[in-house]
Amino acid sequence: MGSLYLIVLLGTIGCMVLCDWRWNLAFFADWRRATVLSVVLVVAFMLWDVLGIITGTFYRGEATYMTGILLGPEMPLEEPIFLFFLCYLLINLTAGARRVVER
Repeated sequence: MGSLYLIVLLGTIGCMVLCDWRWNLAFFADWRRATVLSVVLVVAFMLWDVLGIITGTFYRGEATYMTGILLGPEMPLEEPIFLFFLCYLLINLTAGARRVVER
């Protein structure tokens, strides 16, 4: 039960990869641009998280479905993986919507 959230995150990222592969949305369309965009966005969101932790706005609650591994104070291992999922989802949705509008 302690890794459920991480497993779900990795599973949904796997589904995003399948969508990306099927319709050439992000990494399968232009891996360099998708990589740069993902790294920049994840770093920006991580800095935002660190600022929130420093100001006391963000804190990690206790949950039995998380690994309990911390990257820093109040920063669980799952956080950067979740942020990557959000960025990947945004890139895929944007590319997909652009294709729908162009048709």
